[in-house]
Amino acid sequence: MIVTTRPLKIKYKKPDNPLQEFMQNIQSNSSLTKEVVFLRYIGIPDSVDLYKENILKMDEYFFAKKQSVLYLRLHKLEAITNNKDIDRFAELWENWQAVVNNPPLLYKTTLCSRLKNDQLEWTKKLSFQEIIHIYKENHPNSNATLLKNFAVKFLYWMDYYLPQIFSEDNQTVQKIVFIGNITQHELLFLYFLSTLGCDICYMNPKEDIPNLPPSIAASSTLFKCRDVYERELVIPKSLPKKSITPQQTMILPVQNKTTGECSYEQLASLATSVVMIKTFGEDHEVLCYGSGVVLHQDGYILTNLHVVSGGEYYSVLYENDTNEHITHQFVKYHDIHDLAILKVNRISKALPVKVEGQLVRGQKVVAIGSPLGLFNSVSDGIVSGFRDIRTMSMIQFTAAISNGSSGGALLDMHGRLVGLITAGFNDGQNLNLAVPAHLIYQFAQNFIELPS
Repeated sequence: MIVTTRPLKIKYKKPDNPLQEFMQNIQSNSSLTKEVVFLRYIGIPDSVDLYKENILKMDEYFFAKKQSVLYLRLHKLEAITNNKDIDRFAELWENWQAVVNNPPLLYKTTLCSRLKNDQLEWTKKLSFQEIIHIYKENHPNSNATLLKNFAVKFLYWMDYYLPQIFSEDNQTVQKIVFIGNITQHELLFLYFLSTLGCDICYMNPKEDIPNLPPSIAASSTLFKCRDVYERELVIPKSLPKKSITPQQTMILPVQNKTTGECSYEQLASLATSVVMIKTFGEDHEVLCYGSGVVLHQDGYILTNLHVVSGGEYYSVLYENDTNEHITHQFVKYHDIHDLAILKVNRISKALPVKVEGQLVRGQKVVAIGSPLGLFNSVSDGIVSGFRDIRTMSMIQFTAAISNGSSGGALLDMHGRLVGLITAGFNDGQNLNLAVPAHLIYQFAQNFIELPS
């Protein structure tokens, strides 16, 4: 068999007026070649209000063209959490590896949900092949397990998003906007979509993603505004409800209304949602002690990556429970933000995550963790500042912590998780750091239990 279907050829435009040309670049997918805009829009123009206004105008503009334009506004890609999905895409990955070097077999082999357009379906397979090559180039020390984990996640995204983007009603143009912090893997998926003819606009009001792969640097256009906005940014929803899908808007969980501050005794009782973690190596020796926070009653636990990194398995101890719960389920991690999620087969109450409003200096906070193995110790203090440590925003606070507190909870006086305790400075007193709640939300959105 000779493959006669030609893949889509992409020509990347270099716009002078980035947002305007991203909005106006509207053409058909009918030809073998398509011009695509791939924009990295970093910072804010003049004011955050103007930034939000531009995004809402873009929403309105594309909604008016909904008959001919497929528009998605994203701030995070879906996480794969179902074990059946993981097994299914792992098998798909194994099958794909067996045919990848044989174009006729690759052409006939199923790769996720099939696209209606034969040209796009063939392009999809070749583009996935390129993505794997880029991953290997940028992770030369990656082993087969890490490559498989990446491939399974990427195949899940393909299966989840492509049927929505290239739907049966055959919209002629696809516009994808991603707003906020992005992972390397998510950016690779945006690049993958661009190779299928989608116009891409990645917007971050703070900074560009570090260690940009050369292929993405070459295909995308960087536009840097003169100002940055370091705080959490929430874009209001303006589109009519009938046009909105869960992937089109930044939907934040609504916090339960709290009429007043909790007492310290009430806050201390929330220690039932904070755990102690022991990380074990291959020789069954303890590598590290730390803490963790229950995000969801089904056993999803947030901790620091440095607490669980390099472990073969983990022991989790809950308050008022004499059993040690052993788990091998390392679900997800973010190396820059030092965050990780474990899964334990135990039902427990989750802590609510604060995602609205800003912390201020001088605000009272409470820390719960297991410093030096002293299970679920409670200390109080205040927010003493906000720091950028290695380009990452951190909360500085005064509540006492020690080794073993990492991964513990930093709570406001309403009992909401405002930060994940990460580090302290040994050379100073009460100089401690926590990952702020908005970064936790960006990382763990799909694992956070919503209030009833």
